[in-house]
Amino acid sequence: MITNTILNETIQTLSSERQKLIEPLLIKSWFKNTQLDIQKEIITLPEDHNGFIKDLAQRPDEVGEVDILNLKKLCRGNYFLISVFEVRSNINNQIFTYEYVSWKTGQYGGMRGIIFLETEGKITHFIVNRTHKFSIADEVLDSIGGLFLRLDKNTPVNFPNKLEQEICHHLGVKELKFKKVIDLGRVYPDYGMTNNSSYLFAAIVDITDFPNTTNKQDFRNRHKPMGLEIKIVHISEFKDFVKKTEDNYFLGAVARVLTSNELDLDI
Repeated sequence: MITNTILNETIQTLSSERQKLIEPLLIKSWFKNTQLDIQKEIITLPEDHNGFIKDLAQRPDEVGEVDILNLKKLCRGNYFLISVFEVRSNINNQIFTYEYVSWKTGQYGGMRGIIFLETEGKITHFIVNRTHKFSIADEVLDSIGGLFLRLDKNTPVNFPNKLEQEICHHLGVKELKFKKVIDLGRVYPDYGMTNNSSYLFAAIVDITDFPNTTNKQDFRNRHKPMGLEIKIVHISEFKDFVKKTEDNYFLGAVARVLTSNELDLDI
């Protein structure tokens, strides 16, 4: 299906896994109409860009009321890519561009959510994360999670080490164990800017028998050695934190928690 000899030659140098990955891409009309140098750049991206290539290969030739003509430009950073497409309105034939930002690892950006603490069967506290965000040059209240975090049989996998260490420090334990983890589904933070999305979760840690009673009595203790600050806050303050938290993932998790039958916050 590929008629360009030079591109064919490049394809033959790729691994069998990469050749299989790009098969759906090669039959897209918009890709066939893309300049050769951009075609070659896409199919030879580093292996850690496989998620991005997979997403790109699933992009159809028509989205809503526009026909995708070609990929006009590809801008690359260390972690993100901007795909600039030339499109044509099928209403008035106007030609213009659309663009969006993608993770190099693909559109599914791990999991983020809220950790609740339970004492004798009742939710008594929740954990908040305060950290600096380079993009807005400010300190924010942030949800708990990470880019590579996922659930496997109700067990978190790839939980960020420094977050776990910080939480364990406050709870006075050596290992973070969850009594229950609730999958709250997927959310998109900004349809207009990116195709990225994350899954949401709520987790419960039973602290009834935790030995470190000092930390349990004084949840405002701070320990900030790694560029983040964990706070363990009484559930009575939950509504106040919802009002002042601007993180989409935290707020999305709150909405899903409040409409879930699996968790009773009694607030």
